[in-house]
This record gives sequence, structure tokens and C-alpha cells, in this order.
Amino acid sequence: MKPLPYTAVIASDRIDKEIRSLTALAQLPKEDRPAEVLVAVGRNPSGQRNLGVSKSKSPLVYFLDDDSQSIPGSPRSLAAHFEEERTAVAGGPNLCPPNASPFEKTVSGVLASWMGSFSVRNRYAAIGSVKEATEKDLILCNMMVRRKTFLKEGGFRKDLYPNEENEFLNRLLHNQYRLVYDPGAAVFRHRRKTLGEFCHQAFRYGRGRAQQMKVYPCLSDLVHLIPAFFLFYVISLGVSLVPSLPPWASMVLASPFWRLPFGLFLVLCLGTGISVVSWHRNLLDLFTVPLLIFLRQVFYGIGLLAGLATPIPQRAEAPIRLYKAVLKGSKFRFTEIKLGRQS
Repeated sequence: MKPLPYTAVIASDRIDKEIRSLTALAQLPKEDRPAEVLVAVGRNPSGQRNLGVSKSKSPLVYFLDDDSQSIPGSPRSLAAHFEEERTAVAGGPNLCPPNASPFEKTVSGVLASWMGSFSVRNRYAAIGSVKEATEKDLILCNMMVRRKTFLKEGGFRKDLYPNEENEFLNRLLHNQYRLVYDPGAAVFRHRRKTLGEFCHQAFRYGRGRAQQMKVYPCLSDLVHLIPAFFLFYVISLGVSLVPSLPPWASMVLASPFWRLPFGLFLVLCLGTGISVVSWHRNLLDLFTVPLLIFLRQVFYGIGLLAGLATPIPQRAEAPIRLYKAVLKGSKFRFTEIKLGRQS
């Protein structure tokens, strides 16, 4: 059976820049190309994607970030999963491109590791085989949805970013829809290029997870609180170095048993570093990987606490401009779609 046609919906902040996802779509074989491409430009990605879906004409919608580079075969593979009527979403991992910098490849190794990402590592590596998924397996930069289901369930919350897809996917699961993870249906996506960008990303993900938990709490989210406890534990280790602690505090915090978990953490991080060295043949990863794992957990924990302690920010309603991108030769040409009053 021929897979259902799909519309690619791309959220971007500007139209006057290189949009890598469009370049990659133009290079796909004809059997993989979308029936329609919509680029929603604005400052509220959730609202942009909702608008793109509402204006799309295909039964399936493929969400791509503006820097997602779809790989030949991936769209076709994802679309094939919708032959099962209960399937509402299908997605795959986002992988580090072959031409990435050494630091990006190290970051990718961290994100794909159990120590770096715990239960969400499937988003960053092609792991296992096709399976029924949860929100921990899927990521919005490479996710296809059934249009009628998306609209019926209300789409993404406009006040959530990031983690809007996680809240949406949890709603679908609780309404008995089927989600599919396909490790072979991947996109390429560059990683953060500096240490500061890496730490800020971890902070944003932690804050986004906390905000998501506020609006749609699930027991499965409890695992994401581990970095917050790890942060408090690391602080306690620092406090143990302070001289003249009260005897009871010194007895606990300076105890070898209290420090033992951190030693185990370092051993596991070192093991992950050895694994990443075997992938990329970069000996510096032996030291860089443990550092990045440590920083990712610490800044994710800080983000969690910040998200739990502060209200969800009210996003100002900003206009969204929607463009239809039509392939002419090897490039896309844009035509703005006239919109009525936006709600």
C-alpha cells in the first residue's frame, strides 16, 4: 500500500535565512517528498505549528525544526506506520550529522548515553527496533502526526515551550492512541557548538519539563526529578568541605558512605567516556564526556527547580506569518498565505 501523503510544517523565527530543513527536503527522492510544505514564521513555535496544521491539506503532517535535515527514506517509513488506524504519531531520532565538529560529536555521544539522557536517549540515537512509544522516545524535530487526531485533541499548548510535544503525547497516550518509535526514520541535526550553549540547553530542558509537569502531571515524570536531587547531593558534598561543621553534619557529610555514590557516578561517567572514545576515536572524550554529563545533570536540575519555583510565563500574542514553499528546480520559492484574524 502506498503511504499517505504528508505536509511538512516547519516553525522558524525568520524567512530570510538558510532553512536547512528545506534544503534537505529538496534533495529527497520524489517518493519521499511532501505533498505540501508550510513554513510558519513567528515567536511562538507551538502556535506556529498549530496554525500550520490547521492550514495543511494532507492527512499527515510532518513536524521539522528549521535545522532538521530529513534523510532519504525517513518520511516514507514514518508515513507507513499510519496504515494502522490507531496510530496517531510516528517519529524517530535526531542524529549528529557526519560533518559536525568534534565537540558536537562529543555532545551527541553524551546525549545518546544512559548517563547523559536516561530514559530519553532514544531521541538522540537509533536504538533497538520499531516499537510502540511514549513521550520519552519521540522528539518534535522529527515527528509525524495524523492531522485529524491532532486537531481533535487540541494540538499543542501555546504556553509551553519547550516540552509542548511531551504534554501533547501524554494526552494522546491517556486517550489510548498509538505512538510509534522508528529508529531507522532519522533526521540529522547539529548539536550545541559551545559549552555555554550546551549548559543553557540543559537548563531550558529542565525548566520546560517542570512546566510540563505543572500542567499535566504524570507518574512517569518522577524520573526527571533525579537531576534535582543530584544537584542537592553535589551541594552537600561541597558543604562537607567547609571547616567547623557541626559534629552531626560532619559525621554524615564527611562519611565515606555519603561520598560513595559520587564515586560510582564518576566510574559510570568514565565508562561512558571510554564508549564515546571507541565511537569517535577522540581521546579527549575520556575527560570531556564525564564533565559534560556532570554539567548536563546539574544545569537540568537547576532548570527543574527554576521551573517549579516560578509561574509559567504568559506568552504575548504575536503575529504569525505562514508561507507555502514550492520547489522550483533545486530550491523552494515562498508565497505568503493570507490569514484572517489570528486567535
